[in-house]
Amino acid sequence: MSKPIEACHIAFGIRIRMIRETLGITQDELSKRVNLERTSIVNIETGRQRVLLHYIDVFASGLGTSPKHLLKGIYW
Repeated sequence: MSKPIEACHIAFGIRIRMIRETLGITQDELSKRVNLERTSIVNIETGRQRVLLHYIDVFASGLGTSPKHLLKGIYW
């Protein structure tokens, strides 16, 4: 049995989706920007997949923002 996904990962996924949709970027486009499969983007946004720490910077770059902006309200 796998460990449940922590609330911080769920909140991060919601934040990724919100920013992506605001920018008008598709999941497919974001997957290419961050070098992940589209299914990984779907799973991250819906809270079914954990995000490794180094991918916070990758997602920030792919969305044209900063890691601090991605984590605002999640960790501080």
